[in-house]
Amino acid sequence: MWQDLEKLREKYLILGLQNSIDYEKFCMISIVYNSSKIEGCSLSEADTKILIENDITAKGKPLRDHLMIKDHYNAFLLIKDKALKKEKLSIDLIKEVNANVMNSTGEIVKSIGGEFDTSHGDIRCAQVYVDKKYFPDYKKITELIKRLCTAVNERIDKVKNSNIVKLSADLHYNLVNIHPFGDGNGRTSRLFMNYIQLYHQEPLIKVFTEDRTEYISALNKTEEKENPDIFREFICKQQIKFYKAEINKFSKLDSGFTLLM
Repeated sequence: MWQDLEKLREKYLILGLQNSIDYEKFCMISIVYNSSKIEGCSLSEADTKILIENDITAKGKPLRDHLMIKDHYNAFLLIKDKALKKEKLSIDLIKEVNANVMNSTGEIVKSIGGEFDTSHGDIRCAQVYVDKKYFPDYKKITELIKRLCTAVNERIDKVKNSNIVKLSADLHYNLVNIHPFGDGNGRTSRLFMNYIQLYHQEPLIKVFTEDRTEYISALNKTEEKENPDIFREFICKQQIKFYKAEINKFSKLDSGFTLLM
C-alpha cells in the first residue's frame, strides 16, 4: 500500500498539476467542502466554491453553514501561512486555528467546570461524550496537548517520504481524540493533518465525505486496538484515492478537446 502511495505521488508530481493556476486554491476549497460536509454542512461543493470565490450565498441554505465554510477556509489560509514559515506546533497555535474555525459559529458554554468560549479557541472545561465515547478529562487536556506538540516537533524535521503522511495521520488522530475544544475538533484536526503536509510542501490530504463511515470506524478501531497503523492506512488509502482521481482527470484532459457545434 505504501509503495503504491509513493508511485502515485511521483506520477502526480510529474504532471505538474500543483503549478497550474489556482490549483492549490481549488484543492483547499474541495478539502473545506469535504471536511465541513463530514460535520453536517448542507452546502454542495459548487456552493462552497462560489461562496469562497465570489462571496455569494446558496439560496435556501442556513446562514450558519455559510459561516462555517468561510471560517474553515480562513483557518486553512492561517495554517498554510504558519506551516510555510516552519512554525512549530504549540498549544497556542492549535488554539488559534480552532478559534478561526469557530470564529462565527462559536458560543459561550457554561459548565460545572467553568465558562469557556468556543469562538475563542478556549480549552473546554466540561466532559464530552460523543457517539458512545468519552473523551479525556478536561483537567488533563493542556498536559496532553503539550505532550503531543513535543512528540510531533521531535519528528517533524526528520520524517521523509511516506513517513510524512504517517506523521500527518498521527497528529490528526491524537488531536481529535484529545478533543480539546467544545466544538470544531474534527475540522481543526483535519487542518493540522495538512499543516504537516504544507510544512513539507507535500500534496494536501483530503478525507472524502463519502467515506465518513470508514473514517469514523478507522478512528475507533485505532483506539480500540491501540494500533496507529490502522488510521495511518486509512489516510494512505484516502491519499491514493485523491492521486488516482487527479491523474485520471488530467488524462482525460490530455486526450484532447472535441469542438462541439
